[in-house]
Amino acid sequence: MEQSITLSKKIYNYIIEEITSGHLRMGQIIDENGIMELFGSSKTPIREAILSLENDGIIEKRGKSYFVCFIEPDEINQIFEARRELEAIAVYYAAKRIQKAELKQLSDILKKIRKSTDEDEPADLANLNGKFHSIIARASRNKYIENEVNLLRLKLRIVRVTLFTSIERRSDELAEHSAIYEALANGDAEKARTLMYNHETDVWEYVNKYIIPKLYY
Repeated sequence: MEQSITLSKKIYNYIIEEITSGHLRMGQIIDENGIMELFGSSKTPIREAILSLENDGIIEKRGKSYFVCFIEPDEINQIFEARRELEAIAVYYAAKRIQKAELKQLSDILKKIRKSTDEDEPADLANLNGKFHSIIARASRNKYIENEVNLLRLKLRIVRVTLFTSIERRSDELAEHSAIYEALANGDAEKARTLMYNHETDVWEYVNKYIIPKLYY
């Protein structure tokens, strides 16, 4: 049973990677037989992975098959509305509870982003920005906040919103993340919350103005 759970997690991560890399697009079918052949597995771990993805709102069942969820612009806005509040709460508690090792991780991420160039893979930069937020969510020491923050960020990766914003807002994101880091390092919870709220607002406005028209219209 333990082996099955481990394999189902690998399959879960594989499908997520296929979606976020753009190999699987919104509305595309999940090739269960192909995945079974790729992993040399039975149907059980694949079904476990698919049920987890369905519960997370990443894929949906239509008839007897599963498809990558199609996220409408209105849902993107709802996600940002919720994410802005949750990220602000997460960083508020993180400023009170973050550990030195986590601050070091955030600092290292910012150094890597500063060294990035236009020749770097966009996905690598998006992943660094995602890790920055994930570490803050973990540092809140509240598993419910952490889980919801990570799930909302994952849903936005389906439409590859974070890929575009990480590249097109690179200098702004770096400045905003650096300011958030300083507030965390100083233990200033109120300032950290305000900075994160403003950061998420700026990203949300940018997505509505530039990214949604590019993706949907």
